[in-house]
Amino acid sequence: MLPAKTILLLFLPLCFSKSVDITFKKVTFRGYSLYTEKFKKTIPSSNSLKEFLPKSAFDKIEFIEQKIPVLYENSLADLEDLDELVIEHCNKLEEIKEGVFNNLALSTLDLSQNDITTIESSAFDNLPNILNINLADNNIGAWDKNWFKNTPLLTRISMQNNSIAKLPNNAFKNLVGVKKFGKVDLTINLVLSYNKIKTIEPKAFNGLTKINNLWLDNNQLENFDENLLDKVKVNDLRINQNNIRCLDGDLAKIIKADTTHLDANPLDCECLNNIKTWAEKNGKVIEIFFSEMDCAAQRIKMKMNALTKRLKEIRDQDNDIEVAEGHPTSNPIK
Repeated sequence: MLPAKTILLLFLPLCFSKSVDITFKKVTFRGYSLYTEKFKKTIPSSNSLKEFLPKSAFDKIEFIEQKIPVLYENSLADLEDLDELVIEHCNKLEEIKEGVFNNLALSTLDLSQNDITTIESSAFDNLPNILNINLADNNIGAWDKNWFKNTPLLTRISMQNNSIAKLPNNAFKNLVGVKKFGKVDLTINLVLSYNKIKTIEPKAFNGLTKINNLWLDNNQLENFDENLLDKVKVNDLRINQNNIRCLDGDLAKIIKADTTHLDANPLDCECLNNIKTWAEKNGKVIEIFFSEMDCAAQRIKMKMNALTKRLKEIRDQDNDIEVAEGHPTSNPIK
């Protein structure tokens, strides 16, 4: 029988050894080429996707509803031919680290519908071909102005259904500059709907000159400063379904988009009428259908209340006359 000291020495390395971190463990993924599924594979246990890829051609890989608690550095390295990567509904994925996606040739990265709360500042740096990053339906609570360095083609960021509360100054500084795909001009699309944005700092959009879609609907904005979009041309601005009661300031600086969505804010009716009149004179399209309906309903209610009050006054006068003539009404109005 081994002495107790020897047994202790044998077990000590097991007690203090560091557990091996594994990205892919019993994880299934699919590969596509031109929207057609080409293969389906399961990784038993590995930190590298590449060794499980077949030699057949593919341009898209997707992981759907898999248990991927963390993506470690280089787990997706050396995927030269990959154009689109989808990691979706992997509800254990909470953090995006540096060194996972950097330098990949992707044009589309879809990380939507996970549990992501934290993204390291350089996690999306050096993606030379990236056009579209989708981070919708996660738990991201803060916007990092240092994201997206060296992403010259990035023109669509989808961040709806998160918990972002503030856009800081220079929030999009790494998107500044002319963007072209060959000879085609590209314009930026920022989808920030359904967050908790209450504050947009004065220079949040500093440096940008053109935004195609700027969607800030379904947030908690109480105002929209007239200088926020200074020197920025916008095609479609959505600030509907916030907490805006009026647009204070120079409307020419605020309603500068081709189409501005203002509906379903608690807009003051007089302010709304001023906005509508200004937009009609200046050839701007504003979406205010339901707000107009609310104001119309308020006007009708006020008129009905005034009419009810007047009718009561007339009936009271009639009652007074009947009483004075000695013919009290049988149903006096109280």
